[in-house]
Amino acid sequence: MKKGVVLSLVIICIVLLASCSVSKSIVGSWTDDAGSSFNFYKDGTLTINSGLLSTSGTYTFIDNDTMKVQLDGLLGIGGATVYDVEISKGELRLNTAGQILILTKSD
Repeated sequence: MKKGVVLSLVIICIVLLASCSVSKSIVGSWTDDAGSSFNFYKDGTLTINSGLLSTSGTYTFIDNDTMKVQLDGLLGIGGATVYDVEISKGELRLNTAGQILILTKSD
């Protein structure tokens, strides 16, 4: 009986840890190698500042590791972009159609 309870508790802990999703981990400030800043907010909005260019938009997670980004203004004319997302050790990797953007956590 005790083994069954312990096994159930272990399974519950694994499920809870797995539910700590990328969507929550992405919130905050990130920078790329060129010094551009990417800010993801809890409410699903984002801002990008790159020298003279600044834009905003929204992001939503399709599943735990796939994100859709819709930029505002002229940069958003082409429609939303879907990214495969991976976060590990303070590094955010956004991959779309083989193009990978690597960002580093800055806060």
